[in-house]
Amino acid sequence: MTRTTTGFAHQRLDAFHAAMELTIGVEGLAAGLPRGHADLKDQVRRAASATMRNITEGANRWAPRDKAARFVIARGECGECDAALEMVERLRLAPGRQVRRLRQLTGRVAAMLTGLIQRQHRADATG
Repeated sequence: MTRTTTGFAHQRLDAFHAAMELTIGVEGLAAGLPRGHADLKDQVRRAASATMRNITEGANRWAPRDKAARFVIARGECGECDAALEMVERLRLAPGRQVRRLRQLTGRVAAMLTGLIQRQHRADATG
């Protein structure tokens, strides 16, 4: 995985880099989905991308409460991405190994987001 640094706070978060990996993986998966599943294809792509974008936005906010709110949204989008991937898996629209790897990434990103949310809540309570 190539990491570029721009000086923005999100670049320092493993959650951002994992979400970027998820987004790129979902794009590859979506490109191979069969015709007739445009809604599912669009949904999984938007949820993965929204996860990454909300992590970015949260990381670059100043106030702990603002950060936590964006991370909560990102976690919800990540769950939505996982549900769409589960549909892909159950409908057997993509190779099972590829879908399982992406679903593992959603679990990893969600776990990291839980930690980030908890950290911001603690910072807000002490601030």
